[in-house]
Formats: sequence, C-alpha cells, structure tokens
Amino acid sequence: MTMHNVLEELFYGNLNPGYKQMVHGSEFAKATKAVSDSEERVCKLLDDKDKELFAKMTAAQGKLNGLTACEYFIEGFRLGARIGLAVMSDDTENLKSITD
Repeated sequence: MTMHNVLEELFYGNLNPGYKQMVHGSEFAKATKAVSDSEERVCKLLDDKDKELFAKMTAAQGKLNGLTACEYFIEGFRLGARIGLAVMSDDTENLKSITD
C-alpha cells in the first residue's frame, strides 16, 4: 500500500486498527470467556436492584477500558511518529556525514 493510498483510506475512514476478529482458543478468547462466565455467575447471586448496579458498574468499566485503549493507541502512534522522525533526522552531536 502506497503512502497516498494509506492517507486516502484514512481520509475515507476505511482504516480501523481496533476492528479485529477474535481468534478461537486464543488467550484473548479464553480471558473473554472467563469474564463472561464470571459475570453470569455473579448475576445469578444478585437480586434485580443489585443486577442493575452491577450492569452500571460493568458498563462504566467498559467505558474506562475504551478510554484507556484510545489513550494508549494515541500515545503509541505518537511514539511511532517520533521514532520515524528520529530515523529520518541526520542530527547527531558527535559525528557528521563524510559527504557534508
């Protein structure tokens, strides 16, 4: 994919690094199932009022997880850009190119 194509895909909203399909049997899938199974077990122990509170708590935790993932993505992207800029830079304090 060329740089122009990447930028065009980004412009049209076709790049979504967060959109992935879970691999069956992966560590991610196992952890997801463990959370789901635990949530079902906890809900069986709760009355309707407590289930509502638990649902609010899990929704808030999900929101927090999403915000955290977004922040980490942004920081990772910025770090990648900084690395790219550093790689392209000829600046050095101790040595200079022979061709200069």
